[in-house]
Amino acid sequence: MKLENARVAVLVENMYQELELWYPVMRLREAGVGVTIVGPTAGEVYASKLGYPAVAEAGIDEVTAEDFDAVVVPGGFSPEYLRRNFPVVELVQAADAAGSTVAAICHAGWLLATAQILKGRNVTSVPVIKDDVIHAGGNWINEPVVVDGNLITSQLPNDLPQFLQAILMSLEGKPEREKPLQEKQFKPTSAVYNRGALLKNRAAGAGSANYRAYAVVPSV
Repeated sequence: MKLENARVAVLVENMYQELELWYPVMRLREAGVGVTIVGPTAGEVYASKLGYPAVAEAGIDEVTAEDFDAVVVPGGFSPEYLRRNFPVVELVQAADAAGSTVAAICHAGWLLATAQILKGRNVTSVPVIKDDVIHAGGNWINEPVVVDGNLITSQLPNDLPQFLQAILMSLEGKPEREKPLQEKQFKPTSAVYNRGALLKNRAAGAGSANYRAYAVVPSV
């Protein structure tokens, strides 16, 4: 497949790791790939672990696995929030079932475990979640990047160059579609940074012990 014909979703949620989101977004766009940052809600601001803001270009309710050739899952703590969102889990499951590239780095193995796509497959992750990956049925390998068919996993931000090389090779190895995807129009965002986003927490409901993070961008 020509890279300019490829379409990739990069998932975002609060507490994402900065490099693990923006490096794939920028590197793929540099290569000509169409990239959409997908979050729970379109237009919502999501804050990284250090408060770096990212705006979701599309909400999970606006996309399907058929819209993309690959789904990239950054790490940080965001996969813990993503795995609680069933439509996100379904997107990963459907992408994997269709043979689309599923690429996950660092703690993103949490989402893959919840999606139940690791059983019997070679995989890596940040070592601290090695047990989670193994309990989900994965064959954990201590390598910077592990490729098992359409599944690409990686360990740490230092491994991003190899991680992206594997993703690009996977996309280039896909056959061209007989009919190109009808590209959906989403408002593009950028990594322009003029002020940090603040992470706050709120209960999921009255009397709930389940607290969720949300981000706000100060007006001044």
